[in-house]
Amino acid sequence: MTTNSATHSSVDRNVKLRPVAEDDLAALEILDKEVFKDVAYSMVYLRSLFVLFNKTWLVAEYEGDLAGYALVCPNSDNTQAWLMGLAVSERYQGRGLGRQLMQGAMELMMEAKVSDAYITVRPDNKAAYHLYQRFGFIQQGDERPDYYGTGEPRKVLHRSLASNPYPASPGRGTRRRLTSRWFRRSSR
Repeated sequence: MTTNSATHSSVDRNVKLRPVAEDDLAALEILDKEVFKDVAYSMVYLRSLFVLFNKTWLVAEYEGDLAGYALVCPNSDNTQAWLMGLAVSERYQGRGLGRQLMQGAMELMMEAKVSDAYITVRPDNKAAYHLYQRFGFIQQGDERPDYYGTGEPRKVLHRSLASNPYPASPGRGTRRRLTSRWFRRSSR
């Protein structure tokens, strides 16, 4: 395990990012329920997302276990993308998986030439809010009290990628670049 001196967070080398596979859906349903509780995606919705966005969906494996995911959903003309989910199982938190998944999601958006990126975050999820800020996202407008239904408030965050392209890396340190070629080769 190495420490990134710029951010004081650990990155575990046992983490492998890869494109989602259909065989991951059952584990993703369990992970989503663990992390998102009452607003977790159902299997029907996960399968639909897989059909539509499998090329822009990353999963993180930790020693063979599905430990997290990042789901990028670009619109039909790639002008906008929503990060529809970024989740890390409680068992694997504190190992840099969230940052690695966010890095991969940002690279997918840049490769798609998306000009605007969005994500929602629970107001009480300080760790996620801080992570998104580190990647240049800022709150857009006021907190929305019932964004995902009664009692499910969210902050909507935005990042322009057209006027402020994603930097090579937030902070110091090295990283493995995810490329379109890597995704094409891995998804066959």
